[in-house]
Amino acid sequence: MRAQEPVYRHVEPATGRVFWYLTRYDDVRRALADPLLGRQIDRLPPESAARHRAWDRDPLPMVRRSVVNLDPPDHTRLRRLLAPAFTARAVAALEPRIERHVADLVERMNGHEETDLIQELALPLPTLIMAELLAIPRRDLPLLRRWSDGMLRGRDRRHGMEYIAYLQRTLTERRAHPGDDLMSQLIEGDLSRAELLSSVFQLLLAGDETTANAIGNGLLALLRHPGQAARLRAGPELIDAAVEEMLRFDGPVGHARPLYALADVDIGGTTIPRGDTVLPMLVAANRDPEVFERPDAFDVARAPNRHLGFGHGIHFCPGAALARVQLRAVVRALFRRHPGITLSAADLEWTPDLFVRGVRRLPVRLCTHIDGVARPTYGRAILDVKG
Repeated sequence: MRAQEPVYRHVEPATGRVFWYLTRYDDVRRALADPLLGRQIDRLPPESAARHRAWDRDPLPMVRRSVVNLDPPDHTRLRRLLAPAFTARAVAALEPRIERHVADLVERMNGHEETDLIQELALPLPTLIMAELLAIPRRDLPLLRRWSDGMLRGRDRRHGMEYIAYLQRTLTERRAHPGDDLMSQLIEGDLSRAELLSSVFQLLLAGDETTANAIGNGLLALLRHPGQAARLRAGPELIDAAVEEMLRFDGPVGHARPLYALADVDIGGTTIPRGDTVLPMLVAANRDPEVFERPDAFDVARAPNRHLGFGHGIHFCPGAALARVQLRAVVRALFRRHPGITLSAADLEWTPDLFVRGVRRLPVRLCTHIDGVARPTYGRAILDVKG
């Protein structure tokens, strides 16, 4: 598609809805920053907005007033409230705690020859971190996990409604008894009830599912490229470059959220009419040979690496720094404790769509040695050391 028709018009047969798929890096980057392409349906003319709402059939419209679904000025106001929790300084302060959680999760896998890295590591870690930021009780995390799985992997609206009801109760309790946490800070901010509910819902869901997919997809890339994994073990200073390559090579989000043409807009020499839907394909942009040398090669030392795994423009992922720290901690701890880890399944099941994209299971064989050379069992103190 990128080579033959990079701005591709697709008409959905059942509805007549028009989608424009963008697959070139420059077009995707341009679209993500273009103010004529918005995320709020209500900015379209009333008739066009009504058609889009009917087409989307949104099962949970009460949680769509979050920063990822809004345009300025509301987007600007909400992002300003969230920003302090995700600055470089704030994330650096969380790093020791993240490393301890990773160490605990990796340690629990000891004694098992085989395990599923999605269930045992990729899914629980971001849930733990975001729940701590929002002061969600740890005893409630299994419930949140079940509801999240039901929504995103099982497409069950009932689970979504249960999740929302839980958050509404939690917000009521927190309003009465605020604390030193991100949820309390949002409650004190200039947010409507819908914006508050949507923001907390989005933080938990995005911090959970997309980071889990980044971890799962990144580990899968390393396991499928043992030469690159060995290169990283031999050169631990490559860890930051390796994390960026994991995000480029097989990112956790296949395409950006749909954009709506608020006016006729020219992209790549093609005019996209007002009211049509635009889908910037991040996974295609990140393999564009005009930007990335040997784009289909996984290279843990790739530089430069201007990937779009976290998006671009005003909707660049606010939790990008937090996700990077988690991915870095997981790779360090897992490959230090199990340097001979190998993939134990050839065929993997993926999530059912291209938006939030990741493997459902990542079965591996754990091994504390390489090429028959035994490695010691590392204690917690070593697992917690940076570098």
